[in-house]
Amino acid sequence: MTSPPSPSKPRSKRILPLAIIAVIVIAILLVPVALAGGFTVPVSKVTFSETTGSFTHTDAQVSVSTVTVYEYYLSIRSRGTVQTTDTDVSSSGGSSNITISLRLTNPSNQTIDLGHTNINGGIGTRSHTLYLSIDQGVKAPGIYKLDTTITANLTVLGVTASFSTIIHSNWTIS
Repeated sequence: MTSPPSPSKPRSKRILPLAIIAVIVIAILLVPVALAGGFTVPVSKVTFSETTGSFTHTDAQVSVSTVTVYEYYLSIRSRGTVQTTDTDVSSSGGSSNITISLRLTNPSNQTIDLGHTNINGGIGTRSHTLYLSIDQGVKAPGIYKLDTTITANLTVLGVTASFSTIIHSNWTIS
């Protein structure tokens, strides 16, 4: 005697997990677009170098590009606003405590304090790259101004010295 076939799962119970997965995937794809207000965002890249031992810095170079919201949120934003590379730094000659403060003026002439970054280490040359975009208020077309204040406190052979300078940058978002 053969047994009756076992009842199969109702169709709605099979579709429910697929529907939940579909909703999650759609949310992941749409949230960055909703946060950014579009599929692309402008990214302003500001680069400069400073040498703490001689109290010098280079002028800032600014480039503007447009990237997808996915590239911005998953790659650029995740690395942070300020990225620093020690180019030629040594602690054998002394130590330094550097503060980089950022103040942005947008096309509406509003000034935004973007905070500061502290760097502790040796004396020498460092290259800095700043990434500014929608999270920092860089989104509307117009002229932007960035004041980058570098303050350094140095200790060499027990002698302490300080310096401060401001690097001014201007650029346009079209």
